[in-house]
Amino acid sequence: MRAIMLAVGLVFAATAPAWAADRKIEDFYGRYLGQGTEMRVDPGAPLRGAPHKRMSEVIIEPAKGEEGFIITWSTLRSKGTNENVAEADVKTYHQSFRATTAPGIFNDITSGDPLRGAATSWAHVHDNTLSIVMVQLDPEGGYFVTHYDRTLTPKGMDVQFTRIENSKIVRTVQLKLAKGDMPQRH
Repeated sequence: MRAIMLAVGLVFAATAPAWAADRKIEDFYGRYLGQGTEMRVDPGAPLRGAPHKRMSEVIIEPAKGEEGFIITWSTLRSKGTNENVAEADVKTYHQSFRATTAPGIFNDITSGDPLRGAATSWAHVHDNTLSIVMVQLDPEGGYFVTHYDRTLTPKGMDVQFTRIENSKIVRTVQLKLAKGDMPQRH
């Protein structure tokens, strides 16, 4: 029995470092498709109806002509009940990131000074996760933070989205995405 446990431990130890070590941005390149649900922010609060399901597509690819990456993601959220979908709200976002001198940290090329009303955003690769954070201030001194954790899984990617407004979590969404083929570009 000890020999079996030792053998299992050695196999795990031999494969774990490749999975647990910090990844490179290239490991995230690809197209990911799937769905998830907006979670209740306050578990004790009464339900306002069924949680909204969301479908999502994430494309991560190398930046052209420089060291960095481009991420494009779209989210489709149904309007109405899940059984009776009459309309959908579709949003698409696009960000380009440039590598910094710090390993695994990237700066959004459009980042500005939050104290002058411009959003600032950065990305960080750590372990199996690509985190993207955006901070923005409003004219009255309040702030908004959006935080995406995109974690690689054996079949694709898990996404955890959190929106914070003035220190209060106002929205969280969890998605499970499968890796798919890149779309054809013309």
